[in-house]
Amino acid sequence: MAELLTHVCDGITGVKVDTIPASARSYERLLSAGDSGSRATVPLDGSFGKAALKALLHPWRYMLAFERDGQIEYNGYIHGRTYKRGSSMVNVPLGDLWSLMNTRLAVDHSEEHVEEWAETVVGVLGVHLNTGLVWARDSYTGTPDAFFPLTIPGVAPSGPSVSRTYFGYHLTTVTDYLNDLMEQGLDIYFRPGWGDPGAVGWVTNSGVPWSSGATSEFSATADESPVTGFSETIDGIRMMNNSIRVGEGSEVDMLAISNLDVGSALPLLERVTQSKTVTSTSQLSMMAGQDLVTYGQPTEQWDLQVTADTQVDVGDTLRLRFDGDPWIDDGWYTRRVVKISGDMSDTKTVGVQPVGGA
Repeated sequence: MAELLTHVCDGITGVKVDTIPASARSYERLLSAGDSGSRATVPLDGSFGKAALKALLHPWRYMLAFERDGQIEYNGYIHGRTYKRGSSMVNVPLGDLWSLMNTRLAVDHSEEHVEEWAETVVGVLGVHLNTGLVWARDSYTGTPDAFFPLTIPGVAPSGPSVSRTYFGYHLTTVTDYLNDLMEQGLDIYFRPGWGDPGAVGWVTNSGVPWSSGATSEFSATADESPVTGFSETIDGIRMMNNSIRVGEGSEVDMLAISNLDVGSALPLLERVTQSKTVTSTSQLSMMAGQDLVTYGQPTEQWDLQVTADTQVDVGDTLRLRFDGDPWIDDGWYTRRVVKISGDMSDTKTVGVQPVGGA
């Protein structure tokens, strides 16, 4: 039987403070997105006093880390807690690093008048990612403490070099900053795990596109397959055939580019994307063209149920074999892992997609 531990960790340093009981827990790890619905249920079994447990479940001051057989499945900031008399338990909603990024600005915090600040960054999109993370974490040296336990590694060349000027008066959150980079094709994965001794954190992974480099093969339909469940979802809600990109400026001076797929057989599907850091018409046009590639087709996601100890993570490549399925054609399929979700059971769900799609 797997050893499942739930650790309370400092919300700034990631250092483990204590280990508490959990009667239920659920989590998600996603490529290029934050989780939703991750939570823990803590029983009121008398192992901690009221005051001690309330202190350990303080929102944002602490994180909960889910460990399975020595490996961290998930780190998440405590967002609150709910208790109902007669239930003998406390429900604790959680949010991963992306939730913190929504509360932090992607600006140089060392600037006294941030509304007057601007900086031009030149490099591949991974350079822009790291620059924004450094602004958010390391540029502010006062209190409250701006640190979060994230490893920001060097950037290998991946994709074209781009120039962007970032303006302080936009007061852009890190989440919006990252969303802009992802709209341009950057994949981002903050992988949870043990960092410094006795501390949890995340490691930044990015690329255009990004892959972990690991590949596994499964037969989805064989009798002895480790795949115990399968579902397919097709979602076209984000599809478009006219991409409109809006750049820097306002009113009549605003940069705007429309890229229309005149050969599309679909009804006109228009979407406007704000790219206020872009001051070049040619770069706006390139981004609008990439939108048609990314969102010209619906998202196709397959969800597979596998045993919880199956060694697979976000960014891995899966080769899947189907034979005799009433819906999926026979043959091999190559997909990238974009989601891992699980709970305290002995199974987890692996979400896979082709690279690209809406």
